[in-house]
Amino acid sequence: MFTHLHAHSYYSFLDGIPSPEQLVQAAVQHGMDALTLTDHHGLTGAIAFYDACHKAEIKPILGIELVVNHRLGRGNLIFLAMDGSGWASLCRLSSVVQSAPHRDPSQGIEFEQLAEETTGLICLSGGKRGLGQHLIEIGQTESVQSFWDELHSIFPQRFYIELQSQQPKDEPILQQTAAAARQLDLPVVATNNVHYISSEQTKLQRTLSAMRLNTTLDKLPSDAPAPLGTHFVSGQEMIARFADYPEAIANTQAIAERCNLALPLGMSHFPEISLSTDETALSKLRKLAERGAVKRYGAITPEIQTRLDYELTVIAEREYAPLFIIVQEILEYTRRTNVPTSSRGSAASSLVAHCLGITSPDPLALNLYFERFLNPARSSPPDIDTDLCSIRRDRVIQHVYEKYGQDKVAMVATINRFRRRSALREVAKAHGLSSR
Repeated sequence: MFTHLHAHSYYSFLDGIPSPEQLVQAAVQHGMDALTLTDHHGLTGAIAFYDACHKAEIKPILGIELVVNHRLGRGNLIFLAMDGSGWASLCRLSSVVQSAPHRDPSQGIEFEQLAEETTGLICLSGGKRGLGQHLIEIGQTESVQSFWDELHSIFPQRFYIELQSQQPKDEPILQQTAAAARQLDLPVVATNNVHYISSEQTKLQRTLSAMRLNTTLDKLPSDAPAPLGTHFVSGQEMIARFADYPEAIANTQAIAERCNLALPLGMSHFPEISLSTDETALSKLRKLAERGAVKRYGAITPEIQTRLDYELTVIAEREYAPLFIIVQEILEYTRRTNVPTSSRGSAASSLVAHCLGITSPDPLALNLYFERFLNPARSSPPDIDTDLCSIRRDRVIQHVYEKYGQDKVAMVATINRFRRRSALREVAKAHGLSSR
């Protein structure tokens, strides 16, 4: 059996073509029992891929492909999560390349940063786009050994050399790469760097690469598109390609067996909030809401009490009490420090949110239905949208980091994400594809 351990979806923006679901569908058609997603720079498609794998009864392996800057040069490496600690490492590595201000994620991370985030990860050498193979191509044998030795030292028993063979001309470098791995007693693994489903999509992938680099096809650098032959190859074809390297095929299964990540999807994970010994998050939320109701309305009427009780019951069933308390605390901080804010969205339909000072409109006076915000029949969590003054927003973000811990906070580059999605929709539309 063979498992693809190096594959990209259209979340590798303007590089990969298939959706995560299409990759899974291809694996099903080829009778595979596991599949890996290793998009460039980010984990945006990871959950969609994870869900699609479970629906298809295929084992999901989550990973990422990053450019790593080393004193010997720069090149790509693949990182696969073995377990929950590995997933956490992937998230932190992704955050490093995504969060650096005024910096293109394709510029990668420094080797020293990588060395701090290796827990729970398997590392693959990057194949044709890896620094190791580049050094082999230019005859830097000693440098290859030094680089791979360093990687093996920070990924003990978890570092594999990728062998890739998409065309006959790849054979000499394949042999040299395998020989270098044997000399260092490092395991090899066969990968195909999947970027599209069928070979007919080669031209489309070249077009995407030209768009990514804002150039024309005739001026596209030869190394910019994915290598020819990086479609979703069947296990039988991969076995035939690597007939002289059966251990490289066997190691795809060995790695798949080592990766056993189970994501606790559908569960809420909130930072710890300050509670007294005889207090729960729900009892604290009720106390805050009733105190706020008295402040806003002068007294708690039967109508107000009934509405509060109903909303708190629904909030309790979903275990969202900490969410309201955290947002209330953040907005209290903005008021203390004179940071202008503005509430918007469906949260204005919640009396609890209004009494906590999270939202401004009075849902009772305006006859707003709580179900518009948090419907008992809908499983997805609610959004509490609040705009912060752009000039002082950094002050609030810093407070959140300090109050709840940097490992509990996720900041998303929303504008860039929307720009990328919009561009991707246009590409997909032009080629008659679904961009979702």
